[in-house]
Amino acid sequence: MTDEASVALVAASTRLILLSNSEPLDSSLHQFLMGLPQLRLIRSNTLRTGQNDADLALVDVGSFADAECLRLLRQLRSIPTALINVQVDQARRILEQHPWIKGVFYANTNRTNLSRGIGTLLEGGDWLPRALMEKLLGRYRQLTHASQAIDDLSVREKQILVLAGKGLSNAEIAERLHLSTHTIKSHIHNALGKLGASNRAQGASLVLGHVGEVGI
Repeated sequence: MTDEASVALVAASTRLILLSNSEPLDSSLHQFLMGLPQLRLIRSNTLRTGQNDADLALVDVGSFADAECLRLLRQLRSIPTALINVQVDQARRILEQHPWIKGVFYANTNRTNLSRGIGTLLEGGDWLPRALMEKLLGRYRQLTHASQAIDDLSVREKQILVLAGKGLSNAEIAERLHLSTHTIKSHIHNALGKLGASNRAQGASLVLGHVGEVGI
């Protein structure tokens, strides 16, 4: 079987793209999908011209290096996409970077859940394991809280944390902003309290992720 091998499963009207280097996975998926005869599964090791109109793309995370997997995902923004043959920690990291991914199938997913999941995805739904959903929701709430807290910072507090994030000491920040070192320490203390951050490095990281050069 070549890297573009395909099997028509009966007068196919729906097209799935399996991005994978694994011939055994391709064979297994064809067997799994025999109960969905309207589907046509095509395997390729890269996204090719003419495949951008697929109904669903399945990315075999386990058969690609991290950099190659992320490159493929960037190409798939316009196609409903699911991860397959993926480990729990891998799935969480990838979805944090690509929250538009609609489905996740772990390496131990059974035939029933795979068929149900693909059916749900093709109907426009999402198929994400509950534990993963809870972790992503927790991450979303954390980021939302940080964003709201940053809005409560004064412009001066943001300025100081941005400079701290650039590696400047309190004395250097004080000289840059024509303030006393005591005032800088006070602003940092107040800002960390608002952010719920434990130290200036964490506070600076949060601010740098949400704002630009705030009046500097």
